[in-house]
Amino acid sequence: MPRTKEYNKAAFLAAATELFWQKGYDGTSMNDLVKHSGLNRHSMYNEFGDKERLFLSCIDYYVIEDSKEVIRILKQEPVGLKNIEDFIHNRVQYALSNDCQGCLLVNTVTEKEIVSDKINNKVFSILKNQENLIHLCLKAAQEKGEISKKNDCKTLAIYLSCFFRGLMNMGKGAQDKTSFNKLAEIAISAIKG
Repeated sequence: MPRTKEYNKAAFLAAATELFWQKGYDGTSMNDLVKHSGLNRHSMYNEFGDKERLFLSCIDYYVIEDSKEVIRILKQEPVGLKNIEDFIHNRVQYALSNDCQGCLLVNTVTEKEIVSDKINNKVFSILKNQENLIHLCLKAAQEKGEISKKNDCKTLAIYLSCFFRGLMNMGKGAQDKTSFNKLAEIAISAIKG
């Protein structure tokens, strides 16, 4: 008779994702994961195989659970400048919060020399998809006359992706976050150009 799973996979992934998010891929050991999640090492290896595959599962979990609000904002119809403004304000509010841990994906980019190509490829693909959503919003805004026709929307999408990544890093450790709202105003002003 097969043994039934005695753990909640979503709860385990939430705990493991949180730990990777706090400590990074390299800073998180399998012992840490066992202690933090309550799942024993044998079950963890049976379910996920190794640390890399577990981390890849955590990235999937993160995108589904923690990034869904950002994706919803960028896809909200009708697509245009409001999506971009709401995206920027949402990310600024998160960066201002005491709970800001940055972004798991952006944090992982800073470990790109440590993690595998498989992890890097997955993270960069997700970030590129987000950049593409931003680009679609900018193109729609440009077609509606909400931003200048002289602006290159592809370059603006890269600019906003860089702004987002920097903001997430600053939100983690900045002593003084008073300028964050002003930075949002500058970013919005720059894309309207």
